[in-house]
Amino acid sequence: LKTGMKADVRPEGKGQPVYQAMITVVNRVVDSASGTFGVRLEMPNANKTIAAGLACSVKFHLTSVESP
Repeated sequence: LKTGMKADVRPEGKGQPVYQAMITVVNRVVDSASGTFGVRLEMPNANKTIAAGLACSVKFHLTSVESP
């Protein structure tokens, strides 16, 4: 994963729409206990339609990197 890559974010729940986000930070430090690392995504939410803390699933577009 790299900054600039895109991802689809789908909030939990039946029939929820898919939102497009972009990776802004990839934490290179891996938690050895869980084998995980952090990734920060940003996406528009101007109308505040997506509540903070909502559980979501994410599908990364592994071939999409936005040009600078």
